[in-house]
Amino acid sequence: MNLKLSVLLVYALLLTLAPFTSNAKPLRGVDGQLKARLHRYKRQFSLNFGATHEDGYGTDVNAEAIASLWKSQSGNTKLDGSATYTQHFGGLSGDGKARISGMLTFTHGY
Repeated sequence: MNLKLSVLLVYALLLTLAPFTSNAKPLRGVDGQLKARLHRYKRQFSLNFGATHEDGYGTDVNAEAIASLWKSQSGNTKLDGSATYTQHFGGLSGDGKARISGMLTFTHGY
């Protein structure tokens, strides 16, 4: 698998997570007036990209996306999600297979 295909897979991973992390609503109503915002939702996610290269060994490429997907009104219960992509390129063993994984974490505090 070449580097261009790997970058394409990372973008596909990010596009898959994007609907879960944004909750954009229009600010103007039907009559053109600004709507009063009763609740403001804070949507925060982290994107981490990295690559390490060692002569004679090759290059390791990785990407990670972490997001808070849902939180109850009381704040006691929440659902977080993450996805990772790693792949090795070059070196003696050649190009490695892409490793893609995801994780959902459900937390409830008493």
